[in-house]
Amino acid sequence: MRTRIAAATAAAMLGSVVLVSGASPARADSAATLSVKSATDLVADGVNKRLFFYDQKSGEIVAIGYDGALLGKYSLPALTDIALAPDSSALYAAVPVSNKIVALNPVTLELMEEYKLGETIAPYYLAVVGQKVWFGHTDGWTGEIGSLDLSGETPTATLATEAGDWLFRAPRLAASTNGRLVATARGQYASFDISDGTPVPLSRYEQDDDAPYDVAITADGERYVTVDTRAILTVRQVSDQTVVRTLGVDHYAEAVDIAEDGTVAAGSDSAYGPDLATFSPGTNEKIREYDFPNTGYNSGGDGMDAQALAWEPGGNRLFAISVNSEYQYSLRVYTEPRSNRPTLTLTGPASAPRAKALTISGTLKASVALPAGTPVTVTRTDIESPTGRSLGTRTINATGGFTFTDTPTVGGRVTYRVSYAGDATHYPASTTKVVEVSRNATSLGLNNNGKVYNYGATAYFSAYLGKTYKNRTVEVWADPYGGDQPRRLLKKATVNSKGYVYTSLKLYRNTSVQAVFTGDGQYSNRVVTSTVYAKTKVSLKLGKHYKTGKISGTTYRYYKKKVDPLFTVTIPKYPYRAAYLRVDIHYKGKWRAFGDAYVGQDRYGRSFIAMESSGVAGYKFRVRGAYRKGGSGDSVNYTTYTPYQYFYISK
Repeated sequence: MRTRIAAATAAAMLGSVVLVSGASPARADSAATLSVKSATDLVADGVNKRLFFYDQKSGEIVAIGYDGALLGKYSLPALTDIALAPDSSALYAAVPVSNKIVALNPVTLELMEEYKLGETIAPYYLAVVGQKVWFGHTDGWTGEIGSLDLSGETPTATLATEAGDWLFRAPRLAASTNGRLVATARGQYASFDISDGTPVPLSRYEQDDDAPYDVAITADGERYVTVDTRAILTVRQVSDQTVVRTLGVDHYAEAVDIAEDGTVAAGSDSAYGPDLATFSPGTNEKIREYDFPNTGYNSGGDGMDAQALAWEPGGNRLFAISVNSEYQYSLRVYTEPRSNRPTLTLTGPASAPRAKALTISGTLKASVALPAGTPVTVTRTDIESPTGRSLGTRTINATGGFTFTDTPTVGGRVTYRVSYAGDATHYPASTTKVVEVSRNATSLGLNNNGKVYNYGATAYFSAYLGKTYKNRTVEVWADPYGGDQPRRLLKKATVNSKGYVYTSLKLYRNTSVQAVFTGDGQYSNRVVTSTVYAKTKVSLKLGKHYKTGKISGTTYRYYKKKVDPLFTVTIPKYPYRAAYLRVDIHYKGKWRAFGDAYVGQDRYGRSFIAMESSGVAGYKFRVRGAYRKGGSGDSVNYTTYTPYQYFYISK
């Protein structure tokens, strides 16, 4: 007799999902890839709803939509600055190597006019006010300012005498529509009143240690902001050059722009920090910070080129152009850069007794300060109020703090949510604090634990529920052994007047049966389990015998000594299942083990075992088959043996 043991193992992997929820702005921020080689001097056109910038490497002015879609290009190598007329009637470009200013149609990017300024005037930077295009130029030794008057029949270029002296550099310009002009470069910062078309000096600041990367002026012409070679963002008075404040930008500031309401935006080329920040008008308060993502292959995030920043005229959006390590450029559109994000935190006990007062403390803070008295709303969610119950409104104190006290009437998981509605300059905010509130324990029982049933027999279950508050429902679940059948609900019902729920289950395999009470406001949930066992069908058939007969009153099957007995064990089919067979020999007055084996099943659930009969003629044998839990390759049934059958090998 040969021995065969079949076994199988199975493994399962479980995955987890984390859900994150939060408030979203009315319009989502967005990004669009640009097919350009470089990007600087970003200009926003509020009339035609488009953006312009200069691709220096390609020598092209590029027009795109607010969504980044390409609208047009105009080839103009070696330009140094672009500026849009206040009424969007023309887009001007400075071309110092050709001593000219070029005017383009903002809608079509077609050439409208070229203005030659003369061989000694090299315009680098532009600002447009009314019918005059102001320019910063250099003659190679000193920088000066001038203007191109387009109001008459013949355009006229005029240099401003004694307007400034900028040490070999053309000054950068910024102008307000009410007639204020600032000129900044190494050598000095200067401001002018140009309301009558002639630059009248207002103030100067002599300096020679830095040169501005970018400059912007407020709409009222009262203040201007520069970003210099030291990456410092400085706000000055136009009237007297007094430093009003310096703004806290990180790393290498590259660009600045001022919205019509005075909100300052500053861009930085920062791989490992914020790339964009906005500041409240007239204060040092930082409203928002944005960190460009890493879209390239280096370890840091994307950066920003110089002057690649612009506010939407008459709107709320902020546009910026980022660049990654692979020199891929993207337009980034921020929809609510003026909205500050507050932080809302709650502290309190993790657990508490039911019907006892508990206190939750919180803070609501923002970099743009919220005044004392700002309201927050409080709601409580629990087992009896799953959609939430209002606990009213609280107000913050001068430091943003607040408290509230509540007495939970029901136990279990109690969630307190505090919400701030937001305002014109702040996003909404909300947060939660979970408190596990104690509940009483109830009794829950389930019969039949450990009982063994025949294959196909019906087991009758009774579940008992003790004292509860409101919930008198019990669920009874059956979870059959093996991974091929799911856990299923047998019954869900309200217990009777004595606390019982009854159900039944027809058993074909071992089953874990659970009674479940889900809890209520005063009594905690509870689960009890009864495991019931089911035998399986096992049959044993002996073949190849030539007769049957009685020996000492017991029926034996007789085999000729040269015929190997054949045994067939049949058990309901199950994956990797093997039948067990044991043969005993009667020797010296006792039954003694002769051999055993585990043998796999065919597709009908049969296992075939043959026993070699040579050398054992004249002996009596007994045999039985079995399903053995665990040993037969699975554990879905209770160990089940057939009765012994007897056979004799004739001499």
